[in-house]
Amino acid sequence: MPKKEVLIAVGLVVLSLAVGIIIGKMRGGSGERDLNASSAEYQNKGGGAVQPTANQPSFDDYETQIQKILKERPDNAEAYAEVGDIYFDQRKFNDAIVYYKKAIALDQNDIDSYNDLGLAYHYIDRSDEGLKYVEEGIKRSPLYQRIWLTKGFILAVRGNIAEARIAWEKVYNMDPNSEIGKSAASFLAQYKEAPAR
Repeated sequence: MPKKEVLIAVGLVVLSLAVGIIIGKMRGGSGERDLNASSAEYQNKGGGAVQPTANQPSFDDYETQIQKILKERPDNAEAYAEVGDIYFDQRKFNDAIVYYKKAIALDQNDIDSYNDLGLAYHYIDRSDEGLKYVEEGIKRSPLYQRIWLTKGFILAVRGNIAEARIAWEKVYNMDPNSEIGKSAASFLAQYKEAPAR
C-alpha cells in the first residue's frame, strides 16, 4: 500500500475514534457510547456482542433492564430509544435499528434516534441507508449540530473528505465554542483537503 494511502487510512481510524467520543454521548449525558467498532470488527465478533469486563454488566443484565423499560413504558418513544441505545452499546446494531425505528415512528422529531439509526446502519455496512436517516434528521432539525457531525463522520470513513468537510464546516459555523464545534474544528484542521485518488 503506498505511503499516502497508509496515512489516509490511519487518519480515518483516528477520526473514527475521536468522533465516536463526541457523537457517542448517550441521551441525557449519562456516559459515553463506544462508537469505535468498525464494520469489520463488528462482523468478526459474530453479530456485535461485546464480552463484559469485570466492571461491565453482562448482557443478561441488560436484557432484564430492557424488559423493565418496555414493561413500564410500552409504546413510548423515549423507552424505545433507550432500548435502542442499550443494543447499540452492545454492538447489536440490527436490534438497535428495530428500536430506533419504533422511536421515530412515535416521535418524528427525535433527532437523536435519526442520528443513531444512521450510525447503526453505517456499522452494519449499510452506510447509504444510514445517510438517508441522517439526511431525514437534518431536514427535520437543520440546526442540530450532532447530526451534521455524524454526517461528516460517515462520509469521511467512506473516503468522501470533501463532503465531510462541508458538513463539519456547518457544525463549526453553528457554534464554534461548543464541544461538537471544537471537534469539527479539529477535524477540519486535520483534513485540510480531500486526498487525491
